[in-house]
Order: sequence, then C-alpha cells, then structure tokens
Amino acid sequence: MSKALKIGVRRGHGDPEFIWNVIVLDLAHNEAVKFLTPEQYSHEVQQVQCLACEKDPTHSVTQTVESVEDFYELKDKGGPLGRINVRIFFDLDKPIQAIVILGAIFKGNNGAMPVGDKKRMKRRKRKYFAGDFGTIDFAKVKAANSEDMRGGSEG
Repeated sequence: MSKALKIGVRRGHGDPEFIWNVIVLDLAHNEAVKFLTPEQYSHEVQQVQCLACEKDPTHSVTQTVESVEDFYELKDKGGPLGRINVRIFFDLDKPIQAIVILGAIFKGNNGAMPVGDKKRMKRRKRKYFAGDFGTIDFAKVKAANSEDMRGGSEG
C-alpha cells in the first residue's frame, strides 16, 4: 500500500535551490498519471519545481497561478502537453514551508473550474490540514537521509 503523502521536493535541495518543500497527495499523483503521458507528467513536475523556487508560489513570476476560493491552481497548456489543458491544484502549509499538491485535472475548456472538482479539492485541503492523510516530519526525513548514503527516504 502506498503512503497518502509523498515528498516531491525538499527545501534546500536542487539547482536552483528550492525555497519550498513540495508534498504530493497520492490521490493527486494518481489523477495526473491517468491522463498525462510520462513526458507530460515530467513537464508538470518541472512546473511545480519552478514554483518551489519562488518566494511566493501563489503569485508566481514564471507560472500562471490563480486563486480558486481558498486554494490555488497552476494553469498549463501547450508545449509538451499538446492540446491538453492541465490544472494542478495546491495550497501552502506555511509552518513547514510546503506547497501541498491537492489534485490535477484535464480541463476541457478555459471556463470556470467545474463545481465537482472544486468540492473535491476543498475536501482534500480540509482533510490534509486535519491530518487525515498523515504528516511528514521534514526534520526526521533530513536526519534519515544523512544516515542513509543512498539518499533514500521519500516520506
């Protein structure tokens, strides 16, 4: 059985260095791989990594990010995505300086976010902050990685 939360990026790693941790709900990962090819998924990972390098990912200077009520959407289309219009939904967990990936959808048009998707992301956000998906202790992950010369733990 897979974990409900995974570490996508750790703050302080990368080149350029990541300012934010990235936590990915397993549900979000599973949604994305259902409609994205491996190349497209890799492209979206790079988009999120770019957000993790920004001082304020909710007001990105490199990506198109918009507020959707009390969470955010990263909008992307074209390039490696072809005709696919992708939305990656996230929120910030500021105490642990993390971008929390709540979900991903293939959006058929440029209109408003579908109500069902909005409700699902709001529910996931509520459950994440209530601890229903578990937690990640980045201090323990860092200590484990220091002891593990393979660079190991993913959360």
